Amino acid sequence: MSFDRLAPFYRGMELFTAGGKLQRCRMAFLNDIPPPAKILLVGEGHGRFLPECVRCFPEAEIVILDISAKLLKIARSKVDSDRVEFIHTDFLQWNGSPSGFDLIVTNFFLDCFTADQLTLVISKLGDLATPDAQWWLADFEIAPTPLAGLRSRLIIGMLYIFFRLVTGLEARTLIPPEGDLEKAGFFLYRRQTYDWGLLKSEWWRRNSQNLQRRTETLAN
Repeated sequence: MSFDRLAPFYRGMELFTAGGKLQRCRMAFLNDIPPPAKILLVGEGHGRFLPECVRCFPEAEIVILDISAKLLKIARSKVDSDRVEFIHTDFLQWNGSPSGFDLIVTNFFLDCFTADQLTLVISKLGDLATPDAQWWLADFEIAPTPLAGLRSRLIIGMLYIFFRLVTGLEARTLIPPEGDLEKAGFFLYRRQTYDWGLLKSEWWRRNSQNLQRRTETLAN
């Protein structure tokens, strides 16, 4: 899987197909989340969220992981801060050491995986997060009503076909992440939807007591 081929056109593609809708999803809770000390942005892509994150949390240490070297280069050009670290890696294969993140951000990233891959990704991210971490995600979803749901399926289906052909994406359908997030000890705190239910922003939270209960349940 490689997004390098799309890197020069990614920003234009987003504007042409979605206008400012995706950015609105990315920004939904930016001014509400408690200031974190250590942030992990996974699949940041062309870096539309990163400058706003640096502006809002200037004292935070930020680590960026992305599979595309070209997209990382674009993201790097948008900030000037010695508190931001860029790591070029396939997260499924990554065995890096950074941990202790109190904010995980996965904007339009979790939709890139098959069911088995998604379980692994969320478990790995959960291991990198603190017991009281926040998890913030923006992504696509299937709208609940019949007409909007049909529209969602058509749009998402076409996106998967396109990205599979151009990038080699293995995923063929959208897998809801809620079950895996709950297994990792997170609970949904706030949620917003946009564009007839096609897009969502979610703020998940973890606390040490909730995490302990989840761990004990899994052990039994």
